[in-house]
Amino acid sequence: MTVFEPTEQARAAAARSAVLAGIARRRTLFASAWNGRALHVLADLLDTAALSFYEDTPAADGIPTDATLALAAAEVVAIETPGTGFPVGLAQYVTHAVTRLPLVVPNPDGDRSDRAADDARLVAALETLHGHLAAAATEDVALALLEAVLALHDRRADLLQLTRG
Repeated sequence: MTVFEPTEQARAAAARSAVLAGIARRRTLFASAWNGRALHVLADLLDTAALSFYEDTPAADGIPTDATLALAAAEVVAIETPGTGFPVGLAQYVTHAVTRLPLVVPNPDGDRSDRAADDARLVAALETLHGHLAAAATEDVALALLEAVLALHDRRADLLQLTRG
């Protein structure tokens, strides 16, 4: 058996995934039964991704295969249950620690929004936080910023629900 030692970036990605799992678990306290179940699934998938970063050898892109699969499944859950407040493209917040690819703000409802000004302010705030997250001096700062990023995504999900009626 070979001993695998995760890189600093892999440990950072694992920590980010664990923080997101914790956010999902906290949100179950106030969620409907449907969204609560989805939040539990999200938390489990994010925990699986975190564990994979610690235990599995990374693929060529630096992301372990099991983490990629768990994060892809988490994104499907987020897409299918927007009431969780977890965004489309949620995996980028975990993988950014490894890939350093630019963070993007997903548009959950195409170009149509009755509350475009409110959404524009939220998008501007998200872009600002993305910049801070990308430039975070320490991983502790990045983890704190993830809390704020997910809070804004939750607000965007609420706004989308209001728009749809």
